[in-house]
Amino acid sequence: MKAMFMTLAAGSTLIASLVAAAPTQPQAPTAAGIARAAKAGIPQLLSCLREQKVSLIGAHRGGPLPEYPENALATLERTTSMLPVFLEIDVQQTFDDVLFLNHDPVLPRNTVGHGTIHEMRWAEIAPLKLRDQSGQPTAYTPPLLADALKWADGRALVLLDVKPITDPELLAKTVRSVGAENRMMFLTYTIRQAQALRKQLPDAVVALPVFDRKGLAAAKAAGLVNDRLLAMVRPSRVDADFIPELEAAGATALSGSYGGADTPDAVYRTKADAGAYHKLAQQGPRLIASNRPNEAVDAMLAQPSYTAKLARCGITG
Repeated sequence: MKAMFMTLAAGSTLIASLVAAAPTQPQAPTAAGIARAAKAGIPQLLSCLREQKVSLIGAHRGGPLPEYPENALATLERTTSMLPVFLEIDVQQTFDDVLFLNHDPVLPRNTVGHGTIHEMRWAEIAPLKLRDQSGQPTAYTPPLLADALKWADGRALVLLDVKPITDPELLAKTVRSVGAENRMMFLTYTIRQAQALRKQLPDAVVALPVFDRKGLAAAKAAGLVNDRLLAMVRPSRVDADFIPELEAAGATALSGSYGGADTPDAVYRTKADAGAYHKLAQQGPRLIASNRPNEAVDAMLAQPSYTAKLARCGITG
């Protein structure tokens, strides 16, 4: 009997040691995990994404769906509770210098209001109900930029699409007021706009269109090319050596999965089409904004090494 118990004990010890030795699977990534990794240093996170050759998906305009309008706080909350993404959102400025989330410079498409934003006061805009993608009014109203950035702290990494009319000094003041300057990125449209933003926020991670070598040379001449530059590219329109050139200069490629009939968002019908997203990621952009973040994330997670690569960059659950 004693021998039997000794054998059982030895077997239990062996099983326990095998379980302990088994490799642990990394936690599934989350939006909050991306935010935590970014808070430790966005340039460092971008460098790791380049090294691991892994891409993060972004929810364009926050990931709108029926009953969830673009750039609404409820939409941002829903998207980040379900998907490991960064959030691409938009800022507009009113006549009385209030910054709030909205894509268009006018109101009719996505609110129940009418008029041009920079000609209107915030008091006129604040109570307006937002429309969803089908044009139906919802219960939600436009959020202030400051409120959105407060909410995002610890929840989401933000890429803010800075519309050209936005005053960079006012933007920097708002960003600093909520302590968000080191936990977000900024999308600009011209070298002049990027320089103005960097003047106000010298350590800002700034996105700029760099579609070709001419654009890269211009960005270099303007002093914008470093590890805090997101180079907006169209991968299908550049040769295979261009994105490695960007990375050699310290920049990170940013692209979208929308915008044409041959883009992943357009061609995706079933999971069999996931390769369209894989192909885009393999071309080199490490940040990919998508109008179909659910499908894009599913495609990424289907790759066996995706979760492990993100974990190496500090992105977990």
